[in-house]
Amino acid sequence: MLLSVMERLIVMGLLPVKDNYTNLKLLRVARESLSFTEEENKLLNFHTKEVDGKVNTLWSESHLVAKATGDRVEGDVEAQTKLVIAKPEDFEMVPIVEEVDIKLGEVVTNIIIKTLKTLEEATPSELEDKHFTVYEKFVLPST
Repeated sequence: MLLSVMERLIVMGLLPVKDNYTNLKLLRVARESLSFTEEENKLLNFHTKEVDGKVNTLWSESHLVAKATGDRVEGDVEAQTKLVIAKPEDFEMVPIVEEVDIKLGEVVTNIIIKTLKTLEEATPSELEDKHFTVYEKFVLPST
């Protein structure tokens, strides 16, 4: 299943830390599959920032490239903005890390679906906007 950086983080957060031995082994493999390679970590530049007393994980999501060559445009935001304003047809923003095809087995997929449905069925619902695309990818195809 193709998952973005955000979706990989959301799915990792949905995986339980307690279960039976067999499922825990499968969940460990799933976490490894969802985690980021050393190269992805360098490109994404993960860091945390406290906002209103909450610690948020941030990362570099996209970068500017020249359409003709596909080369990354270096420089600060101001310089890049001037280039795009001058010739918007020559540039585009692309994800630093594309969606990755993550192989999750049936058991782990069903655990994720069950967790998402439990969040949705809670009173009041605990499903959040951050779950939206993950819900669409996991729950909707199974209904």
